[in-house]
Amino acid sequence: MAEDIKTIGFVSRFFGAFGQFFKYMGNGDYAGRCAAVSDGQKFASEVEPQVITKTVEVVKEVEVQAPKLDTVNEDGALQLLQLLQQEARFIDFVKESIDGYSDADVGAAARQIHSGCAKVVSQYFTVDVVNDAPENSRIEVAADYDPKAIKLEGRVQGDGPYSGTLIHPGWQVTATNLPKVSNTDGLHILAPAEVEV
Repeated sequence: MAEDIKTIGFVSRFFGAFGQFFKYMGNGDYAGRCAAVSDGQKFASEVEPQVITKTVEVVKEVEVQAPKLDTVNEDGALQLLQLLQQEARFIDFVKESIDGYSDADVGAAARQIHSGCAKVVSQYFTVDVVNDAPENSRIEVAADYDPKAIKLEGRVQGDGPYSGTLIHPGWQVTATNLPKVSNTDGLHILAPAEVEV
């Protein structure tokens, strides 16, 4: 910020006017500055600071961290893959390239796999919705909601409660009925190699 302008006495102004005259004539930039002051423009030190207030919209992002496990029990996952392979040949489907097949061929195979997978899920798991409200209906979400059970999308502002449209009801397992496994030695074999002799 420029310093406060000090008043100059008459004698200093009289002699200074000659120097200013030649400087004014020889420097177009200086002349322009003098003209601006003559037109009433003020120095920065003479202008009152302007306070600008602006409302800022805060967007809150909720990030759910993946659970960290000290140990992982693979038995249940391997058992589930075995069942999906037995009933739906699920591993055969996902391990084979489908680039060379037509959409009709893939659709026909997917229908059989869908039927087998649905059988496994319905037979060994009880699956229910997280929220039983109709899709596309307006619902209220409490401020202390569980971010693992409810995912807020769009502009999330403030700390809740929230009001929004239910896009997907979510799924949760309420009960499992997997067969008991007494020997887990060969559980990693999802399907044995088949040899015709």
